Amino acid sequence: MVILLGIPQPVQHFFAPVVRHLSRPLRTALPAMVLALLLAPHRRCLKTLAGIVLGCRVHASTISRRLRNAAWRTRDWFVDLFDRCLVDVVRYERSRAPGRRLTRSWMAVIDTTYHSTHAEQMENVILMSRRRDPNRRNTRQHAFVMGLLITASGMRLALPRRSYYTLEYCARYGRRYRSPVQLAAAMLQELCLPDDIDLTVVFESAFDANVIHRVCRERGFRSVFPLDPNRTLSTGAAVEAAGWRGHKVVAWTRSWAREEFTLLTLQYANEDHVFLRRRHGDNRRRAKTLRRYAIAARQATVSNLGTCRVVASYKENPGVQLVPGQFADWWAYHRGPVVYRKHARTLPQRWHSKVLACTDATATARQVVEWYEVRWQIELFFRELKSRLQFGCYVLQKFAAVERYLDLVLMGFLLLERERLRAQQEAGPPQERGGEPWVQARTTDGLRALEALCQQWNVELLERRLRTAHGRRCLLRELRAMVPAHVA
Repeated sequence: MVILLGIPQPVQHFFAPVVRHLSRPLRTALPAMVLALLLAPHRRCLKTLAGIVLGCRVHASTISRRLRNAAWRTRDWFVDLFDRCLVDVVRYERSRAPGRRLTRSWMAVIDTTYHSTHAEQMENVILMSRRRDPNRRNTRQHAFVMGLLITASGMRLALPRRSYYTLEYCARYGRRYRSPVQLAAAMLQELCLPDDIDLTVVFESAFDANVIHRVCRERGFRSVFPLDPNRTLSTGAAVEAAGWRGHKVVAWTRSWAREEFTLLTLQYANEDHVFLRRRHGDNRRRAKTLRRYAIAARQATVSNLGTCRVVASYKENPGVQLVPGQFADWWAYHRGPVVYRKHARTLPQRWHSKVLACTDATATARQVVEWYEVRWQIELFFRELKSRLQFGCYVLQKFAAVERYLDLVLMGFLLLERERLRAQQEAGPPQERGGEPWVQARTTDGLRALEALCQQWNVELLERRLRTAHGRRCLLRELRAMVPAHVA
């Protein structure tokens, strides 16, 4: 796909608040760079990016210089675009319930993503050993702590990224070292939301740390996460855990009676987070969306966490073929021993056990399970980021260039979400279960819509130029000045 003679008007309007205060070279290059990253083919290289926008043809080395240029403050620009998109989403959701001040439930999912490479010249790489597989090569990875803000209407806004810097990189460039947990806490601390937003933060057990829990308590956020098997019950006053003080929480849940558990069946027709999951029309069949759980909940005081709702859940994986010694009933797994090390789980299990904790002690077991299910959306976001948006295609030596490259890709993701919001505003309120295509649209659908928008812009521009002889002469003069030789 090639953009002819300029940037479409909706894209210009999206970047206008940011580029208004920039110099002319930056103001011209930023929208073109983001469009090139979005519309580049699967085999992405600097030459491809340099020539994807016909109206902004440059030399391939220019792209590399822009990524290394300190004047390209891409993270600040992304934060500005994120804040403006957040204001637009809040205004849209409030307009759907005029005259009423309702509390809307939003969710934030936090996780770490990695980009692996075998190159030794790249900066700020984490050496990952081959572990227990002697045939596996050592890899070097860049790590980024990222978050996904999911609103009540299903909008997905990528939070400003946080890069993990190794001790060697911090010593070389005079940066302060912070762990991924500290980076996630800083991300939540800087998140500014309106007062009518009830935020639930979901993360994996790797982020189960005091610094994150302290930020959530100060900000009034509810957090949902799986408990580490080594977590213990508090030595203080515990609810429904008398006699187990100081014992491990996961082992305590194994003592719960079978009568406390209930079978929960979730599917597209009865789940509460239809708009948050944004299932595609082809992914709404009962066989695809059916999930079965055995769940039970108690209130307890966990060490260094306080009073919370503890939920023991077993999720069925019907695709696993049973082997001798395995059972199809979840109760057999509940009575089994607790596995404290992940590498000890050698065989796939029919029922996966997980003990969840929710800092809101009034939450029900079903609410906690459904909240935690939304955590998978950030895994889908990482897949779209690395495959459809091709974040994993970079080969850059300087880590500052890698950060700018990621910021530009995330700007493109915000652009797709902003265009989706515009389609929602034009189409009117959605159905109860969100069956419209523009409600279910994900990154792939957004890229197709963007290509159609660019194609429409090309046709309209050519139609205007071809109406008069002067327009045709100007068009030919501009096309001759933008020959592909300027790219090589």
